[in-house]
Amino acid sequence: MNISIHGHASSSVYSYTRSGVFCERTVPDEALLLALQFLIPSGQVIADELPDALKDIFVDDGNRYRRNYYDMRVYEGNKEQTSYTINRSLGYREGKLGTDIYTLPPSKPEEPIDLVVWDGGLGGLQIPKNCRSVLWASKKALPDKALFEKIAQNCFLFLDADVLRSGGAMISRQISWERTVTELIWQLKINPALSYLMTAPNMIITFAEDGAVYINNTDGEQDARLVLTHGGSEGMLREKSDGFFNNTFIGMVLAAFQLFLTDAGEMCKTENIRKMLEAVESLFVTGYVFAEDHQGVTAGGERHRVARNWPAFDIPFEIDKAYNHLVVPSTWTIANNLGELYNVAFDYVLKGSEVIDGLPQLSFGAFTTIDRWEIEAYQDIRNLIIGYANNENTRPLSIAVFGSPGSGKSFGVTQIAQNVLTGKVEKLEFNVSQFTSLADLGTAFQKVRDTILGGKLPLVFFDEFDSDRDGQALGWIKSFLMPMQDGRFRDESGERPLGKCILVFAGGTASSFEGFVKQDEHFKNIKGPDFASRLRGTINILGPNPKDKKEQNYLLRRALLLRSLCERKLKFKDIAPVSTDIIRAMLRIPKYKHGARSMEAILDMSRIEGNTWEPVSLPSYSQLALHVDAAAFIDLVFGKRYVILQ
Repeated sequence: MNISIHGHASSSVYSYTRSGVFCERTVPDEALLLALQFLIPSGQVIADELPDALKDIFVDDGNRYRRNYYDMRVYEGNKEQTSYTINRSLGYREGKLGTDIYTLPPSKPEEPIDLVVWDGGLGGLQIPKNCRSVLWASKKALPDKALFEKIAQNCFLFLDADVLRSGGAMISRQISWERTVTELIWQLKINPALSYLMTAPNMIITFAEDGAVYINNTDGEQDARLVLTHGGSEGMLREKSDGFFNNTFIGMVLAAFQLFLTDAGEMCKTENIRKMLEAVESLFVTGYVFAEDHQGVTAGGERHRVARNWPAFDIPFEIDKAYNHLVVPSTWTIANNLGELYNVAFDYVLKGSEVIDGLPQLSFGAFTTIDRWEIEAYQDIRNLIIGYANNENTRPLSIAVFGSPGSGKSFGVTQIAQNVLTGKVEKLEFNVSQFTSLADLGTAFQKVRDTILGGKLPLVFFDEFDSDRDGQALGWIKSFLMPMQDGRFRDESGERPLGKCILVFAGGTASSFEGFVKQDEHFKNIKGPDFASRLRGTINILGPNPKDKKEQNYLLRRALLLRSLCERKLKFKDIAPVSTDIIRAMLRIPKYKHGARSMEAILDMSRIEGNTWEPVSLPSYSQLALHVDAAAFIDLVFGKRYVILQ
């Protein structure tokens, strides 16, 4: 290839202390780092043997281009060797040249050029006319339209998603991967500030270090795939890390550049996109490891590899009739495209989290879900809780949770609050159906107030808040309006301030928010619309039973719940000590009469000996009949033919 590198250049200066000695390392960055990778693939820099094209990087005191300064600290995430992470940015200093653009000319200027562009967002880039292929990368700015038109048909775009967001794209973050991808495709189609990018035949959009979307536009047809690092939400690696690393994006670009040098088509392959993500995933394990034998180069240690069961997810398209565009169906869920869900669910119960590693998922403490709609609802609640905890607002945050009895309405919210606000939350629970007068409600709010005065953020569950009061359906609702809106309550001594707290209203009469909000006169008379307007978030918990005859995701919900119950009760970590016959029956039985409570009850009533759950341990027929169709369950355990939901 006839490679030329053009783009904004800088160096990063890292200062740190090793054994009491102050140290500094100057590392080429941006276009300079790409040039270094191309000219010296080994990374071993010997000043006397530098090519002319690189001498301005390491000689003449290296001040020709902008320098970014960072103060470092020891990285606690690496337990095997001393490594570092960025403690804070110390600012930058302009270079002596007065320009931050570096160009590595092609070896054969008269022949077609294979151009690599690093756009640092500072402008001033110039594109030669005879470009055969172009790799354009940026985490700072969208390509200049006038320049891009010249090379679009031969261009492979490599952009950070935040570049699109900064350019006006309305793309959600940390809700669900399905929604993020849907909004990405839609914005690229209809947003005039972005639609010109779709003239490039290939593009990769990265979402932090957690995932990437590959889009192919060839011969009027589109193909797109989502590749995930671990299945968690965008930004999860950063949130879980003890450190901050400034060059993860260019690390992915360097991995892509190596493929570009041999065959640009290789950059499109799923396994190679995954390698680009893995190239920087390891940094969150090792941190920066500074080599001591030469100045100016960092090494990252051994790459952290995790077995992945789900390499990529094809993104479906359909025609939007209103706009005549290909769009991603709004009902798309990755879980529905996994093939035989029963096999995935069965393996998860038996083997645990390794089975769903790489699938979109949300995990907090003992709570895990891989259902898109639950992920979106819980992520909304998570974001509400974090935002509320970090602001000065003392009005209570009000959330409502609905689901059938035994669906586990309080469990997920509790796990989220206790894990995102570790040590700051205290859970309080009150069953409104047990209240006999307003004095009981006043006493409950006084306990909330006492918890606040004790320095904790109360997470207050009002179970069955929609109970009758004095024979009136939903009669307690109006009594919650003042605390929700004004942050005040009444007790026997009068009106009192409540303070900062999270109020969670768990419904007992409706299985969904939509079912709760009735458009009738009674609902209006008991101030139902006023109550609903004060809520800031709602969740519909589906539980272990199918919501209709077509739904299959219930198998995954059952598997997640069953594995969690078995881990708590049977005390194991790896392969579940559970008979495969029992797993089959627990997953296949058409209905649990009391939802999650029935699943737990069957395990509790089993007479388990030797820490292994075998068919002989199961409860009696009459006990099973309290929670499932006992005859059907027994048939499933012993492998007899049974017609399940179709």
